[in-house]
Amino acid sequence: MTQRLLLIIFISALSVCRAIHAQELPDLGDPFRDDFSLFQEQVVGASIMGKIRASPNYVLDPEVAEYINHLGYRLVASSDSPGQDFQFFVLINPTINAFAFPGGYVGVHSGLILESDNESMLAGVLSHEVAHVTQRHIARVIAAQSKARIGSLAAMAAAILASRSGGDITQAAVMTSAALPMQAQLNFTRAHEREADRIGLRILEKAQFDPHQVPLFFKYLQRQSRLYESGIPEFLRTHPITSNRVADVEARLAKIARKQVEDSVELLFIKARLRVHQNGALSSSGIFEEQLQSQNKKVRLAGMYGLIFSLITSKDLGLMSLEKARETLDFLLSMEPDHPMLLSLRGDFERLFGDRNIADAVYTDALTRYPVRTSLVYGYVELLLSSDRNVELESMMSELLLKSEVKNPKFYEFRAKAYGELNQKMAMHRDYAEVLALTGNLVGAINELLLAQKSTDGDFFLRTSVDSRLKELREIQRALRQ
Repeated sequence: MTQRLLLIIFISALSVCRAIHAQELPDLGDPFRDDFSLFQEQVVGASIMGKIRASPNYVLDPEVAEYINHLGYRLVASSDSPGQDFQFFVLINPTINAFAFPGGYVGVHSGLILESDNESMLAGVLSHEVAHVTQRHIARVIAAQSKARIGSLAAMAAAILASRSGGDITQAAVMTSAALPMQAQLNFTRAHEREADRIGLRILEKAQFDPHQVPLFFKYLQRQSRLYESGIPEFLRTHPITSNRVADVEARLAKIARKQVEDSVELLFIKARLRVHQNGALSSSGIFEEQLQSQNKKVRLAGMYGLIFSLITSKDLGLMSLEKARETLDFLLSMEPDHPMLLSLRGDFERLFGDRNIADAVYTDALTRYPVRTSLVYGYVELLLSSDRNVELESMMSELLLKSEVKNPKFYEFRAKAYGELNQKMAMHRDYAEVLALTGNLVGAINELLLAQKSTDGDFFLRTSVDSRLKELREIQRALRQ
């Protein structure tokens, strides 16, 4: 099997993008031209991302994912590679860190978002990571080690990811990796960091953020390091910040005027959600109550949002009475009547505590305005599931999967549930196979397809699809074992 055909199969299997036909592939050049080609980057990156999606620390929250990818792609659009595919994601981890790995994947710890004073500061870190990807710094590090097969490269990249992410996401891969003794050699060089700083600043300015927030962030991290020697920020460990590096950034900014950039209210809403995910609803409620006393309108709105989200997440009516919650929601929507995050909040509240007919109307109306907003989709799906409206659910998910450029494992999971309730076993197992493939469990995906083959309720086209998919996943499994 040629490298080009394997790339088609792999991208289809892990759904990095929609199904790609051979004649539509971009020009990747010769896959064997260098030690770590673009082809290998995509294969290795997708393999690691599957493991990350299966981690309990991976944030599935659709609003968080929507926000971080919107912010990330605003920066990518201002980079030298605006057409390059990226995926941005968040991990629940209180440390201040961000990291990138092959294939255009950029991870951000919840601690970094919560500690960012403003959107420009957060965007400054993301632009730095985008620069590491576009300049192929990690690829260069790996290529410098050895010429290796894809399986070995995936293990080596997993070792790098573990050292950069500061967590145990890929601990199993690292412990079995021959690359483990090399971890001391896998840090970015000073030249890499300077290049990422330089290009990141350019991206930040072009995207209309304030690049002067970058050295402020650096100095904040350095102060933390001096105050808490035992708790050095992870970002400092993986991206060492020297006085020369800070001085170099400040020199580059000397001729660039400061910008007054007004933060979006979305950042404050996202911080509220992450506080609840990271610390729990009860622990976070005190902060939200304090925010209600702020003189800043957006901060007050964030406190209200956080309290309602805490109520929805915990279903603990001790946090707030339903009457008070409804008054708070009404006020929020009076201030931001068309905000999709607030419409989703209203739908979820009515679905869980209020009138399901109102919830249905809220979701339906909002989805006409924001048809691909995942938070609205997820909420409406839960309403359909709880109402046994499985035919509607199957139709909705099939349409979304047909239109989606990046396949969402939750969409397959929702459709599989609908098929299960409709007693369509072959289709159900096929969709569960996609859920497992997208979360890095190839063995589980293959087993689901074997179960699909044993089912007798599918037509010729569905059976052919199952057989073809099983063959593809087995090819991928063999490739990753090399």
